[in-house]
Amino acid sequence: MTATPMLMLVLGVLQGGLLLWTWQALEATAIDAARCAAINAASCQNVATSVTATQSYAASIAQLRGLGSVTTGNVTVQTGATAQAACGGTAVSVVSVTLSYTHTIVFVSLPSSLSASACFPIAG
Repeated sequence: MTATPMLMLVLGVLQGGLLLWTWQALEATAIDAARCAAINAASCQNVATSVTATQSYAASIAQLRGLGSVTTGNVTVQTGATAQAACGGTAVSVVSVTLSYTHTIVFVSLPSSLSASACFPIAG
């Protein structure tokens, strides 16, 4: 009699943990991509050279973190006035990176849309 509610509770906690882990991986990926685009570090595969290079870098980092379905189409990179508005109207030159991801809740087959954004001031 108590096994069914207990099993549902345990599965719900596991799914909630997986959802939080996915969101954290998205956040870390957005931060890394924005930072690399802003500072043009040698370890970042020259992502500051173009928006497409930054999108490819972000997608590859996301896949390394276990988010295999993130592609360059899921990554939005903004610079200039658009990025400044997206980053709270700052007057500093920034790079803004936004990732979107659809996470499927396994036990009930419901999609859950997640997104993460990061802003980083442009060096130099």
